[in-house]
Amino acid sequence: MLKAMYKKTIRRNLNNALKSTLKVAAMGLLLLSTNNALAKSEHIKTSSTVEKVITVKNEQGQPVKKLIPAIKVLPGEVVQYTNLFENIGNENVDNIGVTYPIPEHTVYVPNTATGKNFSITYSVDGGKHWGAPASLKVKGKDGKTHPATPADYTHIRWGYKASLKPTEIKRVSYQVRLL
Repeated sequence: MLKAMYKKTIRRNLNNALKSTLKVAAMGLLLLSTNNALAKSEHIKTSSTVEKVITVKNEQGQPVKKLIPAIKVLPGEVVQYTNLFENIGNENVDNIGVTYPIPEHTVYVPNTATGKNFSITYSVDGGKHWGAPASLKVKGKDGKTHPATPADYTHIRWGYKASLKPTEIKRVSYQVRLL
């Protein structure tokens, strides 16, 4: 009886891990397909990568982070989404803004959203309201409002602060941990 329960628990855990892995892979494909719709100009070419963050030792034996293709991602592992924006037109492009969801069954890794010369804001309500982390509030199970944590984030938005010149490429990225 105990052996059967053990097998059932292992099978359930493997199924949950597989579902989570597939959802991260599907989210990567979703980002690849929706990136073009998110760019504000037909003169912007976008591309995305989804990579797993691993820790390896360098030549001095110190741990360093490394990115590898996210072929298989298990619960607890970290994934990085990287998005490139290139002006393929002949004129500057203004007001570039892109929004990405935090994938289901993941949690945002604090302080990993990057983008040189981008303003970065977050949402905790599906993209209805935006703000800096310190300004975000959520309602708890007790009905009281309290400061949001990265686990509460539903979306990240980047706004480019300048004009994107012809042939110029910019990069934004963020990381999530699979639950």
